[in-house]
Amino acid sequence: MRRSPDSLRLAGAALAALLTLAGCAPTLRMSAERPPSQAVSNQADSPLKAHLSAQIPAGESGFHLLQDGRAALAARLALAQRATRTLDVQYYLFHNDTTGKLVAAALLAAAERGVRVRVLVDDIDTADKELRLATLNAHPNIQVRLFNPFHTRSTNLFVKGWQALRESVRLNRRMHNKAFIADNQLGITGGRNIGDEYFDARHDLAFIDLDVVAAGAIVDSLSQSFDQYWNSDAAVPAAALPVNASDIRLQRTTRFLQQYRAQQLDSDYGRALTAADPLSKLLAGKTPWHIARANLIVDPPGKVLKRSKSPSKLLIGQLAGLWVDPSRRALIVSPYFVPGALGMAYFEYWRSQGVQVDVLTNAYAASDVPLVHAGYAHYRIPLLQAGVNLYELKPVAEPTGGRLRDLGSGSSRASLHAKTFVFDDEHVFIGSFNLDPRSALLNTEMGLVIHSPALARQVTAIAEDAMRPERSYQPRLIVEKTAKGIAKRLQWRDVHQGAERIFDLEPETTPIQRGLLRVLQALPIEEHL
Repeated sequence: MRRSPDSLRLAGAALAALLTLAGCAPTLRMSAERPPSQAVSNQADSPLKAHLSAQIPAGESGFHLLQDGRAALAARLALAQRATRTLDVQYYLFHNDTTGKLVAAALLAAAERGVRVRVLVDDIDTADKELRLATLNAHPNIQVRLFNPFHTRSTNLFVKGWQALRESVRLNRRMHNKAFIADNQLGITGGRNIGDEYFDARHDLAFIDLDVVAAGAIVDSLSQSFDQYWNSDAAVPAAALPVNASDIRLQRTTRFLQQYRAQQLDSDYGRALTAADPLSKLLAGKTPWHIARANLIVDPPGKVLKRSKSPSKLLIGQLAGLWVDPSRRALIVSPYFVPGALGMAYFEYWRSQGVQVDVLTNAYAASDVPLVHAGYAHYRIPLLQAGVNLYELKPVAEPTGGRLRDLGSGSSRASLHAKTFVFDDEHVFIGSFNLDPRSALLNTEMGLVIHSPALARQVTAIAEDAMRPERSYQPRLIVEKTAKGIAKRLQWRDVHQGAERIFDLEPETTPIQRGLLRVLQALPIEEHL
């Protein structure tokens, strides 16, 4: 169908207006200096090192799970408070909400004590946070860098959309890593970003997540990874932003955040944070560390700049290179789960060897990204045919008081966000990696593979609690003979108030939602999910 001259003129005018907007938008000052810096030696004396030397043998590593959201935030705040030399902070998202302000206040307080603070944030969500980042960067002991930034700076969605389209190969690749490291002695990594939904501070949504505190020898690997990203070509100093933060603004911000911190710590949530802090007991020896061997696996920062020609250098290749393939059971917890052809090949091979494969992901009603659920929906029947057990976490579970969390006393809606794999109750991965094409091929990811039966069993218990029929739906395959031949369809089973229920449609969804899912499933975009 040919377009009319008027429609072509309108389209041309719209494009010209868009290009004008883009041309007028401020840009990064790419000439800003990028002085390299490195982590402090892990042999340097510090109070944290002195505490840990009594708990963790020289050359060994210790680990402690952070399952509860409040304990996870309290541990980060405690690390910031106890650091005397350096703090290295790396996140995909760093919100400006209650918990984001508490973390920012803790970083400023550490900088005021003379601690060198380096903050590396992906640029995907900084358009309305530029002045705040520039203000932090104005402190003489704080350096902020943006990873893989948009060169044109604008909050206008059309301008951002045009730039994303023009540089789609680069800007579609993001830094998804998460790390919080103090004095190169203690570090936290896992699934959580900095934001209220990750730390049980929101009443409408809580992400069920998992982090791990690491201590000892493995922390130096975390610091080396941070240095790689910090000193990479993709990391641009906040000084390049087209905004300026005066000393007066820095002083006002510091006063505001310290007052805000004091008010929040005097609230019910703040008191719960103080009570949940695991670090003091760990450092005092009242809570034992899991002493174990571990490997850090992490994508190279250059992954965002071009497609790697050597998959063995990527996180997924490094994991395969550890030879921790299961012989009895593989437990996969991934909120965004799109196995693709390679994942299906692994699952089918494991099943052919008699390995039990259990996958916990989000139900459609619990997912915060319906597009990814559509990608997963393609694979449900093939997975079930292969003998894989699927479990889909409910958005609201019965308040049974189990190990996962009592949803009856927390937020009104939950969504799985933890990324962890357990092989044979011996090896456990905890990190930022989802089992989907985006994590495998586009975003940079990181995680720890910890070789600890005790820790693996602990993670397995957490996952199995979530897989209970009171908390998750279990899809199953129904094969029927029809006039047209063999038909395959899905049913979902759960238990509610002690009684089994069977669903022939996606549970807790409307016809509109199910229609949207069918539309999304038709889109040829799996490699971007």
